Amino acid sequence: MRRGYVLFPLIFLLLWGCAHRSPPAEPRPPKGVYHTVRRHETLWRICKTYGVDMDYVARINGIEDKSKIKVGQKIFIPGATRPLKVKVPIEDITSAKRPRKRSKSTASPSFIWPVKGRVTRGFYQGKGKRHDGIDIASELGTPVRAAASGRVVYSDNELAGYGNLIIIEHPGGYYTIYAHNLVNLVEEEVWVEKGQIIAKVGRSGNATSPILHFEIRKGSRPLNPLKFLP
Repeated sequence: MRRGYVLFPLIFLLLWGCAHRSPPAEPRPPKGVYHTVRRHETLWRICKTYGVDMDYVARINGIEDKSKIKVGQKIFIPGATRPLKVKVPIEDITSAKRPRKRSKSTASPSFIWPVKGRVTRGFYQGKGKRHDGIDIASELGTPVRAAASGRVVYSDNELAGYGNLIIIEHPGGYYTIYAHNLVNLVEEEVWVEKGQIIAKVGRSGNATSPILHFEIRKGSRPLNPLKFLP
């Protein structure tokens, strides 16, 4: 038998095998979940919640500016097994840089009492214990008024313990905080005038009786409200 008759079938089989070889498998994506960005969340806070490296998460998600993520944006979190709720502290909200809107003055505001009632718990900053504002007892449903004019930057109930909560930004970098409301009567991004009714006294969150928890802050730093109220 000629040599060519033997080699031809072998060459044909090799060529046929090459032509029908399965393509290389696609690399399997790493295990993880997609986190949907909610209001007031930062990439740093998200990554801290999941216990992952922020630089790595930014790189695999193509995030060039780690300080700029958008509400509704989906961020892949490698290694996570389920979406987690990110706890946003008040400090993150009051220290966030945002464009000024409708601010009519840069001077420090003068404040009024947001509600009439008895102060049942004062302001203190001690070792291991702190109370960042004052608690004012009043009847359920009593109107709560804006202590000064400003812009509402938070109106929701997603911060643990505070219940229905309103945060107002004032000129000069000041913020006032109204917690445990029965109901919030203003929405975010609206301007409210000093004395305007913004909520009703309640006992939402960890409150056990109708009270208004009221704070004044300079940026993220709590101040004693009694030093500012008339």
